Amino acid sequence: GLGGAFGGFLIGTVFDSIRNRRRADKAQEKFNKNRQQYYNNPGQFEEQLLTLIAYVAKADDNRLLQSEFDYCKQYFQKTFPHSDISQLMLKFRDILNSSTVDSDCQDACDNIRQYATIHEKIAILQCLFGFATADGNAHQDEVEAIRRISGWCGIDTLTYEAVKLMYISSSYGGSDPFGNYGGGYSGNYSGGYSGSYSSGSSGGYERTSGPSLNDCYKILEVSPDASDDEVKKAYRKAAMKYHPDKVSHLGEDVRKKAEEQFTKVNQAYDKIKAARGMK
Repeated sequence: GLGGAFGGFLIGTVFDSIRNRRRADKAQEKFNKNRQQYYNNPGQFEEQLLTLIAYVAKADDNRLLQSEFDYCKQYFQKTFPHSDISQLMLKFRDILNSSTVDSDCQDACDNIRQYATIHEKIAILQCLFGFATADGNAHQDEVEAIRRISGWCGIDTLTYEAVKLMYISSSYGGSDPFGNYGGGYSGNYSGGYSGSYSSGSSGGYERTSGPSLNDCYKILEVSPDASDDEVKKAYRKAAMKYHPDKVSHLGEDVRKKAEEQFTKVNQAYDKIKAARGMK
């Protein structure tokens, strides 16, 4: 009788430990699910972004002119139309005037690296590149500052390059490889650009073919030598990575920005498919 009771006790203990293990797994799963976002609200996201943008804004000459400040204000109005702009700009001015912008920026990036999701990190990059290219000309120092921020936030180089290409084409020094060019560009195009140009309605030029095929592969983070199946897989991965729903908790304005990038990912895939004759 005693052996049977002891056996029963052992089996019971095993079942208990399995049950507890399952319970612990479930709790962990729930925790992970909640941890799928670092920012609890759009305000928190904006506030941190102010510090990063201040770092980028001061990158070219370390002091901000009134014209640059006005330009920052326009950027915030356009990017966050639903926010209290005067409040945002008061905070922004405080951050800019602070002598600790550099270290504040690195502290913010430290937290982002540890706690933010890849989707939130991409949203930050999109805002920073949007800021740097808003005047139609990304300054080299600003781009370099964004590259540093990207590294501090723990964003891998391929992702950084992919997001950058959605704003700054590698074959052209302009601001948007997908969009329209205002102000009739008069320089020479180097790097054997293969796209055709048609005169845009605004007197500028519209790039009809979008980014180069090579850029499209970089946007999907896949090699031009990859098989069709690998390209499809890379597209599916990119579609998940840039999906606007993943940043909807950051507010409708950020979601809208993400939608524009998501469209560019799809355009890149369409161009690759057409070039390969893929279905």
